[in-house]
Amino acid sequence: MNKTTVLLLIFVIAAIMTAGCTTQTPAPQPAPATLPPTVVVTTIPSPPAVPAQLAGTWVVTTMGVQDGTAVIRPDSSDITLTFFADGTVAGNGGCNNYNGPFTLTGVTTPKGNGIAIGPLASTKMFCQAYSSQETMYLNILHKAMAYTVNGNQLTLTASTGDVLVYQTSASLVTPAQYSHPA
Repeated sequence: MNKTTVLLLIFVIAAIMTAGCTTQTPAPQPAPATLPPTVVVTTIPSPPAVPAQLAGTWVVTTMGVQDGTAVIRPDSSDITLTFFADGTVAGNGGCNNYNGPFTLTGVTTPKGNGIAIGPLASTKMFCQAYSSQETMYLNILHKAMAYTVNGNQLTLTASTGDVLVYQTSASLVTPAQYSHPA
């Protein structure tokens, strides 16, 4: 073999060997397709619409227990109930403040329009003079199942038959409203 052929053969072998050791750049990959953002629509249930006749603050004037046969006039005129547009109630039980949700059930009963109140949360002050009265009031309120409004009077009837009778705070006559003799 002549030198030129040997050199050419070495050159070809070297070229083949180096070609096997080289790295190839991968072909560029197409960018992943971007999808438009997903819009998630969430509906928040709206609170019950408070009928105009029910809205506002009410003051207890009478509690009828034992299916309404025992009438109790509260010792405290501070027993209140307020209905709010956000579907909650709040008030004072004579000593402690309370609050919670209410639902108008849409059912009409012989005792009035359907309502559910609670669960109720309450502060925990102890007022010896009003504690049993307040406990009775909150128990009846929590069991409310129907309401009626007649002018400025609201009546809540519990599933036990007990009733709470309220007046609008503006309709109550207080001693300060009487004229004083000269």
